[in-house]
Amino acid sequence: MNAPLPVTIASLLQDEAYANLCRESLTEELDKIRSTKERILTTRPPFGMLASSETRSMFRTSLRAALDNEAGLQGRLDQITQIDAWLKEDIEKALQNYLPGSSSDFRICHEASMTVTNWEHAVQALHELAVALARDAHALNVLVKGGTASQQKPSLVQQTRRRAVTNLRATVLAMQAGIAGVAEVQKEFVRLCDSQADGLQLPGAPAFRDATWVDGLAKLTDHQVTTETQACETEARIFCATGMIALLREGGEVREACIDAGRAILAKYWRQLRVHAAQHYVKEREVDEVIAELSAHRQAAEAARRQASFETATMAPLR
Repeated sequence: MNAPLPVTIASLLQDEAYANLCRESLTEELDKIRSTKERILTTRPPFGMLASSETRSMFRTSLRAALDNEAGLQGRLDQITQIDAWLKEDIEKALQNYLPGSSSDFRICHEASMTVTNWEHAVQALHELAVALARDAHALNVLVKGGTASQQKPSLVQQTRRRAVTNLRATVLAMQAGIAGVAEVQKEFVRLCDSQADGLQLPGAPAFRDATWVDGLAKLTDHQVTTETQACETEARIFCATGMIALLREGGEVREACIDAGRAILAKYWRQLRVHAAQHYVKEREVDEVIAELSAHRQAAEAARRQASFETATMAPLR
């Protein structure tokens, strides 16, 4: 709070401070009125037919006045509740935009959360590669199994097999590049959070066969090649079926931890700002005057939001 806050945030904090004062004042008055109402109810004439008309009239007048006051105060508190909801949303949004430039801890949490999102995209990109890997491993396996029974010329069989190995090798290299991309994002997360995240880590990149494994197939018997390619296909299909989902679930938990840490920082800073606003941004005023002003501010903010939504919807087809 050494640096001046943006005017927009300061204005919202001032409104929040006034709303809190109004709520406290109205709640105090409402408690008094309800106590008064309970006391009046104890004076209800026990036998209405025998009580004097003056007594019955005084009771009804007193009770009606208490009920009217209670309803009026509750109505004002309902207005404050609506104002609170608007202020909470707008202040939180404003602080989320402001804190990355003023709090290194909040910025790290925000950047770490975005890094997790990048990591998820890198992991999701492996799915298509795993599908291709399973397909190419299966294709080579089929060729090896059918090689001795093939009616094709041996030279053509070998040519087809070499082509299948070439396709498998290209897919394996693409998968390794994808895994390297996942690992790079993981390193970026560690760089961001190593001193802040208290042991929080993204899951490691999945392991798949590499180009050395493909090159080694040429030295194996057909039976061994079949065993290896079947294992490769199974690993790829398991990743597609369950492995990627498990990784993304773990990554989502890491992102939630980053978001929660950012929320805690924002909440702490907000509490400090509330104290500051209560001490410096308010003065003694009439409750009804303040509520009218805050309601006008809320309506203006909602009108601005509707206008922004309309402009966004209008411009979207032009982009």
